[in-house]
This record gives sequence, structure tokens and C-alpha cells, in this order.
Amino acid sequence: MAGAKKILVADDEQQLALAIKIRLQSKGYDVVTAKDGKEAVELALQQRPDLVILDVVMPVMDGYSCLRELNTRFGRGKIPVIILTARDRMKDLFELEGIEDYVVKPFDHEDLLVRIERIFKRREQGQAPK
Repeated sequence: MAGAKKILVADDEQQLALAIKIRLQSKGYDVVTAKDGKEAVELALQQRPDLVILDVVMPVMDGYSCLRELNTRFGRGKIPVIILTARDRMKDLFELEGIEDYVVKPFDHEDLLVRIERIFKRREQGQAPK
């Protein structure tokens, strides 16, 4: 789909990443997936996604290190990031790093879509990241 927003999903749970990808593609998004933080950074540099959905616990490079690398490479908050994790106690730490939103597993896919659309709407209206 030409002009579709590109979303990078980084999660080592292959089934979950695939489910998110299928759901987002059905809504017209262009989706690429990464199995770890290192691959996510490489894909972000190549693909320039409009948004990243990032798991925290991953092999090779965890989500926190990946987020810091993305902020270093692109600038803090330049690419909106939604953290996807089973660990809800790290919310404050990630907010300090400039995440746009935070979703705790297990989550409702409709809720994730609403959050993504809210981020894109804020960005299109020129509102600063939260």
C-alpha cells in the first residue's frame, strides 16, 4: 500500500509478532518485524519506520538498550515508541526515555490499534510527544 505508515514490531515471541503484524496489515499499515533489539535497530536504520512497537525482554539486545540506541541514532522521541511488555513496573523508566505509550501483556489488539492511531493523530496535528 503506497503511503501507508510503516510500523516496526520488535518481539522475540514470533507468534505474537506475527499476530500483531497481521492485525496491523489488515488496517492498512506496512509492517516489518524484528526478533531482537539489534535487528530492530538495523531495520529502523534501513526502513525508517513511523512507529516502533518494542518488547522489553529480548535476546541479543533488550528493549531498553534498543530504545536508547534508537534515541541516539534518530533523536529522542523522533520515532514514536510503544513499549510492549509483561513488566509493568518499568513504565516510569521508559517514560524518562521518551516513549509514547506502554502496553502490558496480555493486551487487547483493538486497544493497541487505538493507541497507535492516537499517536499518529497527535503527530499529524504537530503535538509534541507526551
